[in-house]
Amino acid sequence: MSFFCFDSLLGLCYQSEHSMNYNHVLALIVGYFLSKYDDYAYVSLGYRTKRATHVEIGRILGVKANSIKNMRDEFDPIHDNRRVGWYQRKMSATRLKVVELFQDLTKEELFVIVKSILKDPRVNNRGDIEELISLCEQHDRSTAVEFTSRGITGRKAEEFFINYFTENNFPCPGELKDRRNDGCGYDFEITSPGRSIQVEVKGMESVSGGISLTSKEWLMACAYKDTYYLAIVRDVSISPTIQFICNPASKLYATKRIYTTVQVSWDVSEKNLILAKRNPA
Repeated sequence: MSFFCFDSLLGLCYQSEHSMNYNHVLALIVGYFLSKYDDYAYVSLGYRTKRATHVEIGRILGVKANSIKNMRDEFDPIHDNRRVGWYQRKMSATRLKVVELFQDLTKEELFVIVKSILKDPRVNNRGDIEELISLCEQHDRSTAVEFTSRGITGRKAEEFFINYFTENNFPCPGELKDRRNDGCGYDFEITSPGRSIQVEVKGMESVSGGISLTSKEWLMACAYKDTYYLAIVRDVSISPTIQFICNPASKLYATKRIYTTVQVSWDVSEKNLILAKRNPA
């Protein structure tokens, strides 16, 4: 995966939808954080209530509090939270780009970015943004509907798996733990004395088709081997059936696809390294 600095991302978002002002792009990123990580997001920001959070974020960014709430709601259909969100609305190119760029970050990484936004909303959008702008210009807006539908399909599949496990204690008996918001490369963990297995759930609207796994999901499948299961739910909206594949990395052939996303890194200067060497205690 390529790494691009945060100010380049903002340049991308800003160029992708000229009608939006700069702070509204920042608000979109915060709204995505609120939607994806829900209770964790609100508690971590420390503004007491959800309403107070929207008001304070709006004040900092110069955006109406209700707009912050609406931006959050636009991302709800693709996330596992208690809100339905605007499932009936097509996701615009800018919203889709935010999802594509931030979806692989952990909640801690995304929190760092959001705190940076709220600390100084006047983030400078200078930098090497040529490639990012090019990616945005090549973006196919029609894929927004596909992505939104995939998110809703995934949520239905996960609910089906939860109910299936509750009734059948399969693929193994134990305690089902929800790991969907932990960024660990699988959706659920089943634990029992002396054993733990990992389950990644994939959903399909039809009875046929392929699936996509993130880099982390595939790497975890390779690492956990016989304790890693794919649970594929087909025809999820009409007559769902479920297929389990144990150790998918050894049984499936996957083609690698490289795309641009956002990563968080922490840089230490040479000066700091020299000072640390001089003061090892």
